[in-house]
Amino acid sequence: MSSKVLTFRQACWAEFLSEFHFSITYRPGRLANSPDALSQRDDVYPERGVDFISTNPQIFHQALNKNEIKESIFFSIKVEIFSDLVDRIQKAVWQDKDYREILKKLERGKSVSDYTLEPQSKLLFFKDRVVIQRNNELQLDILQKYHYSPLAGHPGQEKTLKLIKRNFLGLA
Repeated sequence: MSSKVLTFRQACWAEFLSEFHFSITYRPGRLANSPDALSQRDDVYPERGVDFISTNPQIFHQALNKNEIKESIFFSIKVEIFSDLVDRIQKAVWQDKDYREILKKLERGKSVSDYTLEPQSKLLFFKDRVVIQRNNELQLDILQKYHYSPLAGHPGQEKTLKLIKRNFLGLA
């Protein structure tokens, strides 16, 4: 038997599962007991989740309202980036003339299409993404924080950029 090098995610699961006492054994399908009636019927549930929601609207309810979604996005960003970056993002956005005008309008209570100002952090959001100014040093710091974050799992170049672009506007 050879030992296998585990990924970070596998190691976490291995540590969690080590607290339980169980054994996993392979059992060929021909030796398996007959499945229950519901698992044999493929007409019970539609194939796709959207179809299930449209055919059973009484079961589905929105888990979070729009404000809670924005709060959770902000919380996840606070967890993923450090507070010094939040300060730097705020300052950098205020240095941009176009964004400065948008920020002033939002602070006066006027609405600007698709832009919102998060009241606690004073970060500018565009369609639920944090707006940052094109600043090479700031962009590099954000890139490093996402790339080396244990939460991201060191995903590589393309996936790191996708993660960043999902939360930030202003990165090339």
